[in-house]
Amino acid sequence: MKKLLTISAALVCLAGAAVAQPQGDGTHQHVNGHRGMQHGPDFKGRPNLQLTEAQRQQLKTINDGYRQQVAALEANDKLPLGDYKKQLADLRKKHEAQVQSVFTAEQQKQLADFKTQREQNMQVRGAAHLEKLKLQLGLNDDQVAKIKAQHEQLRTQVKALHENTSLLPEQKKAQMQTLLAQEKDQLKTVLTPDQVAKLDSLHQQRPMHGGDGVWGGYRGRMAK
Repeated sequence: MKKLLTISAALVCLAGAAVAQPQGDGTHQHVNGHRGMQHGPDFKGRPNLQLTEAQRQQLKTINDGYRQQVAALEANDKLPLGDYKKQLADLRKKHEAQVQSVFTAEQQKQLADFKTQREQNMQVRGAAHLEKLKLQLGLNDDQVAKIKAQHEQLRTQVKALHENTSLLPEQKKAQMQTLLAQEKDQLKTVLTPDQVAKLDSLHQQRPMHGGDGVWGGYRGRMAK
């Protein structure tokens, strides 16, 4: 499978914008529990919103309350899984609304602009990566078109998976792995044996780094 990793990464980078956008205001952090749930404000890697001390205190209060509610929900082992998912989804929606209400209109615009720019940057990087592979592997226009079509399909599937609040993180991760495995199989139908061999050679010369935000980063986001 490694021989298909690099070109798969181009698809993932292209599709990454679909999952790079968190729900709500896009500020999340982990809330650990035995069911692995999370989602709370975290401004790491975000634009400097220049929060006031009052806003910071408001967010702390909101987060503390949210964490307590999630912990209580997770501690209730007698709660049916369906009810757990529904109550968790309700908590998340409430939490997102509370966090959003803390920001000023200008801060909300900053976050929206940041997300838009990030998506555009990811699309540009993905397109550049695919163009580079086109030259390296000698892909013809038909192959490039098929790869782009695969990307659109993957993008749609990943976006739907990311937005599905009824699934637990481990379920999303499992489904994400299935999608990536299917995508790699689809690539086999696009590349010629010589191109697969060439890709394997390129991969050995310059190993793919899992944390570069293409494949590894993709999996990491979906695990959340």
